[in-house]
Amino acid sequence: MAKQFDVIVLNSHGVGQYAYTDHMPVWGETLPVKNWHVAEDGGKGSNVTVALGRLGLKVAYIGKVGNDPWGDLGDKWMTDAGADTTYLYRTDEVSTGTGLILIGPDGQNAIIDGDSSSVKLTVGEVTAALDDMAGSSYFVTGFEVPQRVSLAGAKYAKQLGMTVALNPSPLPEEPMGWLDYVDYLFINEVEGRSIEGLAKDDPLDAESLVRKVKETYGVGNVVMTLGSDGACVLTTDGAFFTVDPVRVEKVVNTAGAGDGFMAATVYGLVRGKTLEEAMKWAAGYAALSVTIDGTIPAYRPVAEVEAFIAGL
Repeated sequence: MAKQFDVIVLNSHGVGQYAYTDHMPVWGETLPVKNWHVAEDGGKGSNVTVALGRLGLKVAYIGKVGNDPWGDLGDKWMTDAGADTTYLYRTDEVSTGTGLILIGPDGQNAIIDGDSSSVKLTVGEVTAALDDMAGSSYFVTGFEVPQRVSLAGAKYAKQLGMTVALNPSPLPEEPMGWLDYVDYLFINEVEGRSIEGLAKDDPLDAESLVRKVKETYGVGNVVMTLGSDGACVLTTDGAFFTVDPVRVEKVVNTAGAGDGFMAATVYGLVRGKTLEEAMKWAAGYAALSVTIDGTIPAYRPVAEVEAFIAGL
């Protein structure tokens, strides 16, 4: 009998390394940084999986890592959060990926993402895992695994009756095509402009942008984060609304906040909230996360999130 989960996550696991700098480098510059260290920071797949597990959902992970300590660490993080890692495939062909997160003086970040061990993950491995978990409710994926694997998994999950959420990050290197099997497309404003081929200084406003994305790709709901301006959404039936940001006194680290926002929104949907309710709660969740250093430590359980929101 197939195992059934609230959410299945297909994306990459890697281990983040952090360094602090007062500016971004230019080509040819040797950049001095401070406090370079390995932190509890995963890839987008392990981040979302840990976040969902700590929120109390029944979650499973699909991905591939090397037979190395970084892979062991990802397995530990996710299982400690209560996730099922049956389909965390292991291989000697590649090493588990790593990335460097540069943190600026105001908490802003830039991420240098290394090769992912998920390049060795196959469509066959993903569909076999999904067959074993048929009857699960939500499927969440993104492009830290090869784009063709992510989209094939999303399409197959939809055929199995799951609700599909996609975050096309890192930005797609190839056209994504028609995505009518995607129920929730999670993007930030930069990603939205990029997948529409718009220049950074294009004056298109947020509502026009999400309407354009929906028209181009045929997705159900377009959820777009707007940084310090909060978030907005265009729903399946064409309704547009915004969600105000939740501001905190001190931002420590914004890395992983987008992953947390998506996970928290999906959590709300699984728990029966409306999309607007889920996004408002997720805004509070993400605000709490940026006050905590590292991504894995920043994903807090429900009671702690509720207490933080109540105290705003």
